[in-house]
Amino acid sequence: MFHLQRKDPHVFVGTVEGSPDINDVIPMLKEKKLKKIFLMPFMSVAGDHARNDLAGDEEDSWKSILTKQGFDCEITLKGTAEYANMIDIWTGHLKDAMDRFK
Repeated sequence: MFHLQRKDPHVFVGTVEGSPDINDVIPMLKEKKLKKIFLMPFMSVAGDHARNDLAGDEEDSWKSILTKQGFDCEITLKGTAEYANMIDIWTGHLKDAMDRFK
């Protein structure tokens, strides 16, 4: 999260099963006085976990919790593997790792 927030102080990362979780993120969002929240999975593929836990209509989804807190949520269900710049980062790391075995 540190590196993402250095790029943009309005970027927050939370986890569904771990820390920081939604209860840690909400006070940070409120402190910034944000009204609109863009929810995006930080996963290579936006599968069931993203569709249900992040963007689902169930009362325990991040979208539902944040909406109840007064935030306007916009959902992007696109995994990081769908962004060319992320693929470039991964392949760069893979190349560096493979070069160490030469």
